[in-house]
Amino acid sequence: MALKISDEDSAALPAALDNDTVIFSYGSLLRRRQIRALLKSRGRFRILETGTAAEAARLAQSNPQDIVILKNVRLENVRTAIVTETMLRRWYKRAGGSVETLIKAGVTTLAVPRALFLYARAAAPHEKGRILNGGLICNLTKDELAMLDIYEFAPVLKRTRAPELKMGDRSFIPEHITFYAGTVDAADISPEEKAERARLLNLNRKRGSLSPQACWERGVRRK
Repeated sequence: MALKISDEDSAALPAALDNDTVIFSYGSLLRRRQIRALLKSRGRFRILETGTAAEAARLAQSNPQDIVILKNVRLENVRTAIVTETMLRRWYKRAGGSVETLIKAGVTTLAVPRALFLYARAAAPHEKGRILNGGLICNLTKDELAMLDIYEFAPVLKRTRAPELKMGDRSFIPEHITFYAGTVDAADISPEEKAERARLLNLNRKRGSLSPQACWERGVRRK
């Protein structure tokens, strides 16, 4: 299925790419090993990757049993922050969640992982937004999305409609595609949490490189 181009030369995404089971990801969900571990109940499946929307739509339609990832997609007009799991756990418990439940589900471990996460939300009208580079993950099921919600510490991060996506030089306003948006103000951080974040940012990091604790790829964030 090709992209539909209107008379105004704007494009609409095919339904195979813009539906309730497609998410935009800019972090660990784009890693093959991680997505396979999370979707192990699916059984045997392939992860098909492409850089063009038309090819992704064709693959998603013709291979419904497989995961299709459309790469080189940019989420526009978002605000980002770097958070630790210590922060996520505190916010999660304050929202009524049980960390023990996450541990039993295999989402995390008893010891707090030394990890850093990008935490994004749509920019408010008065705020200057940034760009996140990532990709669309297609052919997820509703049950798998519910499981990913747990993995993303919902309701601290909640599936929210993506404000604007860009592929190449074309922009799209999706009708259904979501991303995991932060619901807590990232400025809610204690002095101890701020010190831990700074320590993890610099732990074993080589000059000019990304922190080994970062759960995203280099170059994800752009001004």
